[in-house]
Amino acid sequence: MKKAFAAVLIILAVLTTAVYAGDEYYEKAPAIEFSGVAGDYSAYLTWSANGNGAEIEKYEITYSLSAVPDTVISAVTLPSSASSATLTGLSGGLEHVITLIAYNSAGITASSIRITPNDPDLATLTAVKNEIEASAVTVHMNIANTKEDVKKYLLNYFAKYGDYGVNIKDIAILEFTPASVITENDPDAAPGEFRYIAEIEKGEASLSTKIINAVIDNSVSVIYLNANKFSVITGETLTVNAFTLDITDDTYAWYKAYGQTDEGTRIQNVTGSVYNVPTDKADEFFLYCVCGGVSSARIKLTVSEPFSAISDIELSTDTVTVSENAVLHSTVYPSNATKTAVLWSIENDGGCLAELNGRTLVAYKPGTVTVKARVVDGAADGDYEKIFYISVREKSGNTPREEDTSGETADSSKIYSIEFDCSKIKGIESVSVSAENGDIQITSVTDKTVERILSESDIDMTSNKVIGAVKFVYEDGAIAHTTEIKIKGYDNKTVKILSVNANGGLAVAEQKTVNGTVYGNAVSPDTVILVSDNTENSGFSILIYAAILALPVAAAAGFTAYLAAKGGKKKKNVKRGK
Repeated sequence: MKKAFAAVLIILAVLTTAVYAGDEYYEKAPAIEFSGVAGDYSAYLTWSANGNGAEIEKYEITYSLSAVPDTVISAVTLPSSASSATLTGLSGGLEHVITLIAYNSAGITASSIRITPNDPDLATLTAVKNEIEASAVTVHMNIANTKEDVKKYLLNYFAKYGDYGVNIKDIAILEFTPASVITENDPDAAPGEFRYIAEIEKGEASLSTKIINAVIDNSVSVIYLNANKFSVITGETLTVNAFTLDITDDTYAWYKAYGQTDEGTRIQNVTGSVYNVPTDKADEFFLYCVCGGVSSARIKLTVSEPFSAISDIELSTDTVTVSENAVLHSTVYPSNATKTAVLWSIENDGGCLAELNGRTLVAYKPGTVTVKARVVDGAADGDYEKIFYISVREKSGNTPREEDTSGETADSSKIYSIEFDCSKIKGIESVSVSAENGDIQITSVTDKTVERILSESDIDMTSNKVIGAVKFVYEDGAIAHTTEIKIKGYDNKTVKILSVNANGGLAVAEQKTVNGTVYGNAVSPDTVILVSDNTENSGFSILIYAAILALPVAAAAGFTAYLAAKGGKKKKNVKRGK
């Protein structure tokens, strides 16, 4: 059974591999997978590529705004060894179309993504806009009771956002009704009201608020608070003054709260109209006072530690193991640095097929991975960045073992077996491979890649589902012979096996699992996808076996030897799974 199935996969691989004539493949344009992450006015791009039988010559990256996609802003050419790039100077808050073009002797392949770079100025403006819209502004008629005076008052009132670098560009008063004076003859005189829009700006970004309703108060008694600053660093002077109208009581009660609605705690021994706020430690709170039974509005005050720039970042380790997740633990110096959030990115994976998710790094081949630590605004003049070089070592548990029991040291020219732990690969429990001419590793396959491969196959997915998928990563010249893949929860069930060779050729076969395991010889598969099959009694196997009896086994064996010889002469292109 095993031998027959192995022969099936060999013949299917012969039929579905890239077409060749004599001793040469017909080359195809490259296959690429392209993705990116937005940064501040920037985009970090990563990709993997398969030359499809020809060496990739170079890459080109172009980008334009989505609003005018035909107008290319810039183009960058990169060498064939590149697998990542960072674009800077992009327009924050605007969607960009970024295109990666790969060139080889057979043609070109282009892949585009859409990214909207971050705009920190716009983010600050949005936060201030939301706060202005949520604020209930009340102006007392004795302070301002005309359009012009109300506008001046609001410009002065919103000047507090200058602490965040936000400028109040203009205040537009849309509708205005002045307040009427309360008298003995008219105790129910109406307060005034108006509607306005605030225009704010920071850097090159600008926003306008929605239309906001406000009141002109005509009550007899009112208290206003004013601070010399709304945001200070520790040690700076912070003074708050209370101003009253029509209040004869000169005893003030001051309160400190950590919310807009909670009563807070009364500040003892402060009974006058001036409060010198302690600034010996960092804090953020609301302040208000009560006088003559009248409560003031609350103001928000912030006391921050002085800015402390980063002097250094240390990484806890400079070595990781093949196929194992490694968390990048870092220490920021000095310990009181103002900004400490470290963002990690891969600058160069050194051919290790490395991937980084947050601060978890995994690499699938030995070598050296170059990573960058970045702390936004961590330095006095901007971001703090540092480069680290991480060595990727062989996994001790994957040491080749010869299939014979002679006790001799394994020779790379002989066949040996490798067993893999697949606890981190969805749907697959374990993989065993017999191989020669070099080491083999395995890795998971992204859902996006699985969907693409299935779309290129003849498998109808309307009544089937993917069980699991695994990608094989080879040293140059390495060849996989037999494979055993154990599937979780699929004992004695029929599954479809979709195998992809290094040139993108697809082969499909069916097999009933034995003890949850499928067996095969896919002639050094690049990727294997396992799909559940609801038809337990398919005639597929009988037809294929009949075909095998009619075909010369020597042809399949000769093709296997041909591929092995080619593998020794030509570097294998491996598509990186993401």
